Amino acid sequence: MAHVRPWLPPQYDWCSWIPNAPPTMRAPPPTAKGIVTIEQIVDTLPDRGRSCWHLGAVWALSQFQENELYLGMYPEEHFIEKPVKEAMARFRKNLDAIVSVIAERNKNKKLPYYYLSPDRIPNSVAI
Repeated sequence: MAHVRPWLPPQYDWCSWIPNAPPTMRAPPPTAKGIVTIEQIVDTLPDRGRSCWHLGAVWALSQFQENELYLGMYPEEHFIEKPVKEAMARFRKNLDAIVSVIAERNKNKKLPYYYLSPDRIPNSVAI
Protein backbone atom coordinates (compact mmCIF):
# COMPACT_ATOMS: atom_id res chain seq x y z
CA MET A 1 0.00 0.00 0.00
CA ALA A 2 2.95 2.37 0.57
CA HIS A 3 3.39 2.82 -3.16
CA VAL A 4 -0.14 4.25 -3.43
CA ARG A 5 0.28 7.28 -1.16
CA PRO A 6 2.57 9.31 -3.46
CA TRP A 7 -0.09 9.20 -6.15
CA LEU A 8 -2.84 10.82 -4.10
CA PRO A 9 -1.69 14.48 -4.30
CA PRO A 10 -1.52 14.63 -8.12
CA GLN A 11 -5.02 13.16 -8.41
CA TYR A 12 -6.60 16.58 -8.31
CA ASP A 13 -4.49 17.82 -11.23
CA TRP A 14 -5.59 14.88 -13.33
CA CYS A 15 -9.15 14.35 -12.12
CA SER A 16 -10.29 17.96 -11.82
CA TRP A 17 -11.08 17.96 -15.53
CA ILE A 18 -14.04 15.58 -15.45
CA PRO A 19 -13.57 14.03 -18.94
CA ASN A 20 -10.13 12.76 -17.76
CA ALA A 21 -11.65 10.64 -15.02
CA PRO A 22 -15.45 10.74 -14.90
CA PRO A 23 -16.74 9.29 -11.60
CA THR A 24 -19.86 7.99 -13.31
CA MET A 25 -21.20 7.73 -16.82
CA ARG A 26 -24.82 8.30 -17.78
CA ALA A 27 -24.71 6.16 -20.90
CA PRO A 28 -22.86 3.02 -21.93
CA PRO A 29 -19.54 3.44 -23.75
CA PRO A 30 -19.61 3.30 -27.54
CA THR A 31 -19.26 -0.10 -29.14
CA ALA A 32 -17.50 1.08 -32.30
CA LYS A 33 -14.77 3.62 -32.99
CA GLY A 34 -15.26 6.82 -34.96
CA ILE A 35 -19.05 7.17 -34.67
CA VAL A 36 -19.37 9.21 -31.46
CA THR A 37 -20.40 12.86 -31.56
CA ILE A 38 -19.52 15.61 -29.09
CA GLU A 39 -23.15 15.68 -27.98
CA GLN A 40 -23.00 11.96 -27.12
CA ILE A 41 -19.84 12.48 -25.10
CA VAL A 42 -21.37 15.39 -23.17
CA ASP A 43 -24.56 13.40 -22.54
CA THR A 44 -22.47 10.52 -21.20
CA LEU A 45 -20.48 12.60 -18.69
CA PRO A 46 -21.83 12.97 -15.14
CA ASP A 47 -24.18 15.79 -14.22
CA ARG A 48 -23.03 18.90 -12.37
CA GLY A 49 -23.92 17.56 -8.91
CA ARG A 50 -22.01 14.30 -9.32
CA SER A 51 -19.07 16.20 -10.82
CA CYS A 52 -18.96 18.57 -7.83
CA TRP A 53 -19.06 15.63 -5.40
CA HIS A 54 -16.20 14.01 -7.32
CA LEU A 55 -14.12 17.21 -7.28
CA GLY A 56 -14.61 17.58 -3.54
CA ALA A 57 -13.56 14.01 -2.85
CA VAL A 58 -10.49 14.18 -5.08
CA TRP A 59 -9.48 17.55 -3.63
CA ALA A 60 -9.74 16.18 -0.07
CA LEU A 61 -7.62 13.14 -0.96
CA SER A 62 -4.96 15.35 -2.53
CA GLN A 63 -4.37 17.54 0.54
CA PHE A 64 -1.53 17.19 3.03
CA GLN A 65 -2.19 17.26 6.75
CA GLU A 66 -0.74 20.05 8.93
CA ASN A 67 1.25 17.53 10.94
CA GLU A 68 2.22 15.37 7.94
CA LEU A 69 5.44 13.39 8.24
CA TYR A 70 7.39 12.92 5.02
CA LEU A 71 9.86 10.26 3.94
CA GLY A 72 12.76 9.97 6.32
CA MET A 73 11.03 11.82 9.16
CA TYR A 74 10.99 9.72 12.33
CA PRO A 75 9.88 11.81 15.33
CA GLU A 76 9.85 8.82 17.67
CA GLU A 77 13.09 7.04 18.39
CA HIS A 78 12.52 3.29 18.12
CA PHE A 79 16.12 2.25 17.50
CA ILE A 80 19.15 2.96 19.62
CA GLU A 81 21.71 0.79 17.83
CA LYS A 82 24.52 2.77 16.23
CA PRO A 83 24.41 0.91 12.83
CA VAL A 84 20.68 1.53 12.55
CA LYS A 85 21.05 5.22 13.39
CA GLU A 86 23.84 5.52 10.83
CA ALA A 87 21.68 3.83 8.19
CA MET A 88 18.83 6.21 8.95
CA ALA A 89 21.19 9.18 8.68
CA ARG A 90 22.48 7.95 5.31
CA PHE A 91 18.91 7.46 4.14
CA ARG A 92 18.01 11.02 5.18
CA LYS A 93 21.14 12.35 3.45
CA ASN A 94 20.24 10.49 0.25
CA LEU A 95 16.68 11.85 0.40
CA ASP A 96 18.04 15.39 0.85
CA ALA A 97 20.27 14.93 -2.21
CA ILE A 98 17.27 13.74 -4.25
CA VAL A 99 15.25 16.78 -3.11
CA SER A 100 18.10 19.05 -4.25
CA VAL A 101 18.29 17.37 -7.68
CA ILE A 102 14.54 17.67 -8.18
CA ALA A 103 14.53 21.32 -7.05
CA GLU A 104 17.38 22.10 -9.47
CA ARG A 105 15.58 20.40 -12.37
CA ASN A 106 12.40 22.30 -11.59
CA LYS A 107 14.07 25.70 -11.11
CA ASN A 108 13.35 27.11 -14.58
CA LYS A 109 10.41 24.98 -15.64
CA LYS A 110 7.07 26.54 -16.45
CA LEU A 111 5.34 23.55 -14.90
CA PRO A 112 7.55 22.09 -12.15
CA TYR A 113 7.01 18.50 -11.05
CA TYR A 114 7.39 17.98 -7.31
CA TYR A 115 5.07 15.05 -6.65
CA LEU A 116 7.80 12.42 -6.23
CA SER A 117 10.15 14.66 -4.31
CA PRO A 118 10.82 12.95 -0.95
CA ASP A 119 9.86 16.11 0.93
CA ARG A 120 6.37 15.79 -0.60
CA ILE A 121 5.80 12.07 -0.09
CA PRO A 122 4.08 11.33 3.19
CA ASN A 123 5.73 8.72 5.39
CA SER A 124 2.43 6.89 5.74
CA VAL A 125 -0.15 4.88 3.90
CA ALA A 126 -2.96 6.69 5.73
CA ILE A 127 -5.44 8.52 3.55
